[in-house]
Parts: sequence; C-alpha cells; structure tokens
Amino acid sequence: MKGTRRKLVVLGLGALGLAGALTLAAFVAPSRTAAAAATYVPTDDAQVIARVPVRDAGELAARQALAGSPDRVELAVELARADIRRYRAESDPRYLGRAQATLARWWDLAEPPADVLLVRATIRQSLHDFTGARGDLDRLVALRPEDPQAHLTRAVVATVSGDYARARESCTAAGRLLGMLVAASCDAPLDGIAGNAEAAYTRLSSTLAQSRRSARELRGWALTALAELAIMRDQTNAAMLHLRAALALDEEDTYARNLLADVLLATHHAGEASTLLEGRETVDSHLVRLAIAEHTTRGPREAKTVRAMRERIAAAALRGDRVHLREEAMFALVVEADAPRALKLARDNWNVQKELADARLLAETAVAADDFEAAAPVIAWAKKTGVRDAWLDRSLTQLGVPR
Repeated sequence: MKGTRRKLVVLGLGALGLAGALTLAAFVAPSRTAAAAATYVPTDDAQVIARVPVRDAGELAARQALAGSPDRVELAVELARADIRRYRAESDPRYLGRAQATLARWWDLAEPPADVLLVRATIRQSLHDFTGARGDLDRLVALRPEDPQAHLTRAVVATVSGDYARARESCTAAGRLLGMLVAASCDAPLDGIAGNAEAAYTRLSSTLAQSRRSARELRGWALTALAELAIMRDQTNAAMLHLRAALALDEEDTYARNLLADVLLATHHAGEASTLLEGRETVDSHLVRLAIAEHTTRGPREAKTVRAMRERIAAAALRGDRVHLREEAMFALVVEADAPRALKLARDNWNVQKELADARLLAETAVAADDFEAAAPVIAWAKKTGVRDAWLDRSLTQLGVPR
C-alpha cells in the first residue's frame, strides 16, 4: 500500500526524490492494544539474536573523520543519507534516528545549510511531521529554486497533506528541470485523484514509450505510476504487467513488490503473493503481506509469519511510534478478524495522511465494521476531489454511497 505516500525515486542526483512511503510519526502515537512481547534472555552466549549489516571501511572512516571534525556538514549529510537509504531498504525506523543524530549539530537551526534542509525535510516527512517538512522545503526552494529534488519531495508532502494545487506546482517545476517523464509520472497520481485516470494513463504510457533511454529508476517509477492508474480503472492484469516490469528493472523495489502483492491478494492469488514475498520478511511491509497471504491460504508459514508480525507490532507499541499504520490495520482486519480495531487504526492513519490507499483502507474497514459514519471523511474527500477508483468505489457502494 505505502506509504504515504508513493515510493521514493532516487534520480541519481546524490539526494532524495519522490517519496512514498511507509512512515513513522514524530508526535504522539495513537493508543494501541498490542501486548508487549516478553523480554527474551538467551541461555547460550553463542546464540545469534539478530544479524546486523556490516559497516564498510568507508563508512567507518567517514564517521571517524566526522568525530574528529564535527563541523563537516557535507560528511554528516552523506552519512545521514546512507542511513535513510537503509531505512527504506530494511523498513527499520531506527535508521531514521541515527540519521537525525548524525545531523544533531544542525538539526534545531532555523536556517541550516541547504543540504541539511533537504535531508531534514526527508526525515521529517518520514516521521509524518509534514508541517515541519513543508517549512524546510519551502525554505529550500527559495534558496535553490533549480533543485529538482526539493520540488519532488515537496510534491510528495503536499499530496499526502491533500494540498493538490501545491503538489501540481511542484511537479511542474520538477518536470521543467528533469523532463517530460518526470512531469508525467509526478502528475499521474494527481490526475487520478482528480478523476482523470484514463487520460493520465494514456499520457504516461505515451511518454514512457518515448523515454526508453531514461534512467532505470525513473522508468521504474513511471511503471508503478501506470500500475496505480490501471488499478484505479480496475485493470488488474495490466497493473500486474507494469509491476513485474518494474521489478525486472529493480528487484529490490519495495513499493512495486508490495503493490503487486496487494493486487495478487485482491484478485485471489494469495499463493502467488506468498511466493513473491518469500525470504523478504525483514521488511515490515513485506512481512505483513506475507502473513496475510499465508493466513489466507493456510500456508505452512502461517504461524511463523503471524507470530513475527505480532511481535513487530508489539515492538512498535513499546517504542511509541506509529510505523505502518496501514499495514497494522490490514493485519487486524484480515488476520485478527478484528474489524473495530482495524477501523480505529485506519482512522488514525487517515488523520495523518490522505492518499488514495488511505481512503481505500478507511472505507474498507468501515464496511467490515458496519460503521457508515466512520467513512464520512472519505466520502467527503471523494466528492471533493472527484476521484473514481474501482477499489474505493466498491466499498463506497457497499456503504450505500452511489458511484
């Protein structure tokens, strides 16, 4: 589903681009009912508890250099970016904390260096501090109006916040700097939300066909955007083709893999979803979908994956964060069969971010909980935007809302 927004696209600019994301809140988390997992004490000193990535010599040298010269902002920014990349690859919010700690010298400055503004905004966006992220990005655009990454990231924050006019402005600016494929890919979800999915699909398909020499990451982004538009139009076969093409370009594309798993689950191909996600349980958003797929098929890994997901949720509750509220709601709805709790999580999620995936989730959980009033915010949002989405429309129809 994801976060928040859309996946992050790294455009080879040494910085951070269009985000989506699965994110974490910087403020008070909603109440949770997940019980804390009991503390585990190993009985054997040789027992492996967890495997952590080995830091390469370059990173160790860079951290030693920063310790010796703590004012080297360019070094701190590069190390923070490395931790953000790890967060996205491993779905582990502790890397966000490390990135923030690396920038501690500049974190609270009203006007830090421009590169710090971009990384701080990215971290804040990942922490659901959209107001703080927007402020940083506005300042950055004023300082560096030709910075495409600033415009792309601001487009994400504006979209998640429901400020579609500002998102459109940022997409236009990024497209002017980076070309028509960026413009079409950035505009596509906005066009879809505005009820123009078919025209957006035609435009983006044509633009992608004319952009065969574009960077692999950019083509992957365009393919996932096409898949999203196809889903809106209830063309799930086309969506799956686009997503498999995106994974052929980059098999580590977490967003494309999650979206493909969602389509497979929605079209009653849970066994294929299990195969797609097998061996990728370290990423929370993959694990929850694998647990759902195994639960649906009563697969051999059901008990293990369900237990692991419950432990992840309990750990998040202990930390007081709200990582993956979408995923927690999905798990509560499908695996726990707890519609009221799923609805509570979906409402908390909607209060933070308002993407199409969040609207679908709130409507679906409202149907499951037989609570028409809970869907009122999404009904109002759908009327205001003019969105037409096959998955959302089915839920709204069940709620008695004509579509």
